[in-house]
Amino acid sequence: MRLIQILSAMAALAVMVGVVAIAVNRYLAQSQTDLINTNLPAMELASRVGSAAEGVGNLVAAFERPDTPEDLDRIAAALEEAVDRIGTGVLKLERMTSQGAGERAGMRANDLVDRMRRSGLERLQLTARVQASAKRLASQGAAINALIEAQKDLARLRITAGIAGLYDGGADDPRKALDTLADDAFFAFERVTEMARTVDAARLQLQQVKELTAPEALAAIGAEISSLLDQAERRARFLPSSSAQVDAIALLQDYRRALAPGGIIDQQTRRTALQSVIASDSGRLGQAISQMSDRARIARENVQAQGLAGIAAAQARARTLALALLAVVVAATIAAFVLWLYARRQLVTRLANVSGRIVAVAGGEYGDPMPISGQDEIGRMEKALNILRRRAHEAARLRSHLEEAVIARTGDVVTEMKLSNVARAEAEAADRSKTEFLARMSHEIRTPLNGIIGMLGLLEDETEDPDARGRVRTAHRSACELLELTNDVLSYSDTQGRADRLTPVHFLLRDFVGQLGHHLQSLAASKQLEAVIDLSEPAPPVLFGDITKIRQVMINLLSNAVKYTERGSVTLLVDHAISPETGQPVLSMTVADTGAGMSSEAMATAFDEYSRTDQARRDGVEGLGLGLAISRSLTAALGGALSVESEKDVGSRFTLTVPLTIGDADLIPEDASNWQKVEAGCAVLVIDDHKVNRMVARGYLERMGCDVSEAANGAAGLAAEEETRFDLILIDLDLPDISGKEVAARIKRRTEAPLRVALTAHLIEDNDENRAALNVARILTKPISPRALAELLALCAPAEVPQGAEGVLDSLRGDIADLGAETTALIVRDFLDSLQDELDTLRSASGDARRKAAHRIRGAASNFRLDALAGALAEVEASAENGGDPSLARALKAAEDAAKTLKAAAKTAGLQIDEGSTKR
Repeated sequence: MRLIQILSAMAALAVMVGVVAIAVNRYLAQSQTDLINTNLPAMELASRVGSAAEGVGNLVAAFERPDTPEDLDRIAAALEEAVDRIGTGVLKLERMTSQGAGERAGMRANDLVDRMRRSGLERLQLTARVQASAKRLASQGAAINALIEAQKDLARLRITAGIAGLYDGGADDPRKALDTLADDAFFAFERVTEMARTVDAARLQLQQVKELTAPEALAAIGAEISSLLDQAERRARFLPSSSAQVDAIALLQDYRRALAPGGIIDQQTRRTALQSVIASDSGRLGQAISQMSDRARIARENVQAQGLAGIAAAQARARTLALALLAVVVAATIAAFVLWLYARRQLVTRLANVSGRIVAVAGGEYGDPMPISGQDEIGRMEKALNILRRRAHEAARLRSHLEEAVIARTGDVVTEMKLSNVARAEAEAADRSKTEFLARMSHEIRTPLNGIIGMLGLLEDETEDPDARGRVRTAHRSACELLELTNDVLSYSDTQGRADRLTPVHFLLRDFVGQLGHHLQSLAASKQLEAVIDLSEPAPPVLFGDITKIRQVMINLLSNAVKYTERGSVTLLVDHAISPETGQPVLSMTVADTGAGMSSEAMATAFDEYSRTDQARRDGVEGLGLGLAISRSLTAALGGALSVESEKDVGSRFTLTVPLTIGDADLIPEDASNWQKVEAGCAVLVIDDHKVNRMVARGYLERMGCDVSEAANGAAGLAAEEETRFDLILIDLDLPDISGKEVAARIKRRTEAPLRVALTAHLIEDNDENRAALNVARILTKPISPRALAELLALCAPAEVPQGAEGVLDSLRGDIADLGAETTALIVRDFLDSLQDELDTLRSASGDARRKAAHRIRGAASNFRLDALAGALAEVEASAENGGDPSLARALKAAEDAAKTLKAAAKTAGLQIDEGSTKR
């Protein structure tokens, strides 16, 4: 009991000190936590406000240079979001201070952003009008120049006729006739010539209008153009033909309308004014953001000041608590020392004996039991030690048996690990088998589909009966849909766990509904059902969405409706509504039938897999009950909804609702019928081990005017390429003897290698990286599209090469083969865009700077084999090195000719170098 009392007293002291220490530490920790929770969010908010303010500056700079209204809207939305973040951050910072939040920040800035957006939209519209006016005026200028040139030729002819008459002696008074010729014919010819120069000057001035930004310059050029037009109108009466005079005056009046209100000068003036307004609003927006940043900084400083004050108060309280804790610790230490002295005198000796015996037992010296020296706690310890001695002795005896058991268990674990390795190897082998199976299926399924699609395409062109052609076209589209579904299935199986990918396209709603109606009529006719198709008149004509998945769902619903309807009708209703959230159309397609209908219990499980009604089983209706489950899965991928209403023995009504966007008629994939008009005249070699694929390719190519040769394997293809020169070679990648990649590499190594195109039934993306890896210029996925073949033939077909551009064209074609069409077009566009700037530098520079500029342009021109330009620049470079000052006229003229030659060669090579174009 004495030991318990002593230990209890010491424990009470320890608990007391511990409780006091914990309370003090907890109070201090809570104080620090409160300060951190107050200051850290303020610092983070201030940092976010600063980052947002910096981002506003970049957005404001981008706001003045948008290319399209969509870009402008995106920038405006980003600006408004940044302003909202800054305003919200300022309010939160101000709420953290004792002063509270001030007025709502960001309202004025949002107004400025909205006004800038409206001004920017108007400026983009004016820019489009200015460009349209400039194009129209350029066309009119070409017309009046052609008219004046024709009249000049007529005036010159009259002069020639008059001179010939003098020489023939037909005039009674040659001197008088000569004076009349000089006063009339020569004078009129000079006026017509002056009119040509005046009109040319006015046209050049009008071309400069869209580049001017100063109102004074626009006013001055307007006055100058007006003066030139007055002069041209005065000279118009000297045109030899009266009808030409009337036409010229009319064309000049069109030019004069460009100076009137609403003309190109007025539009450019308004556009310049709007640019100034946007710049002014940008400055005010910057000031508003700066004011909000200042408010955020002041709020942050206030929070920091409050935090410092709280830290000082917490430190004072901490000092007081520390002194109190020290006092408690000192008192507890004194009390513990007194108890220690007592315990040492009364308990330590007995405990020392116990500890010595414990050490002996731990060392394996068990000996005789220890005598019991008392009935208190130490006595009970002595009893417990005797029990421990006995048990330790028994444990030593059992230890040897335990080692044997551990060795046996280790053997079992090793056996289990070996079995696990075998199972893992079997799983990996199964996974490899699955991958090989999918790769084989990917090729084997697409190969016959390629033949079906190709043969149907050729059959459609050969069919003259409109009804038969429509049925063939429907079969062709169904085969294409089957190929897309096959691609989706194989892609999903190859990458399990990945969500369905959407493939949206632009499509005509009326054509799509017509295809569904044709499908419904063909199904309903076999059961003598009435087919009704109702398309809402105000529905958008062109939409943008994944038509393949929509068609799959609708065909499934139509097939089910006909399948479960024995008499009556099946109706397809198509309508739409505008979403209030997005402002885009939501398409609603309903399939209603007068069939057997479903009970409420059947409707609850209608979309479950392998779910079919009892009536359907009794009636022997075909199917596994997967159609509606697949349809709902496709609907979820489309982001739409699929609902059902049904009544037993009355009928069912399924409604598919899909959110879409307005489409662009210009971006609708063209029908493959235009390829028939191609007359390429190319020699083409088709290397493919599948006979049907070769037949399809030959059918398309021969209809395009090509001379087609075939090879069933890689060796035969290489032999044919050695014997005959081909313009285009189509190479299947899965050849039986030599891989298509190796065949393309061998052909590429030969001199003047033809255009090489890979054919594959695998899903390989047509990009520069894959083209370079396969040694080809293009990659076509089976089935072969006739439109894709027509584009390829346009690249390799013989074209009229501009005079002097043969070397340039060869250089571009070599770059296309090595780098790809997209990269080559980008390089050409960059060279043409930077050429004018480099020429300006060449004009303004002198000495070494001119030499470096000439050397820079010459190096770039040599890459395209622009030899005339390179030679002229070499002369400029050499003269600059010798200290001379040559005329730049020849180099500038060569640069102008080189730009035209390069553009013509790029066009002939099939490159699209217009800025902003997405085509090659």
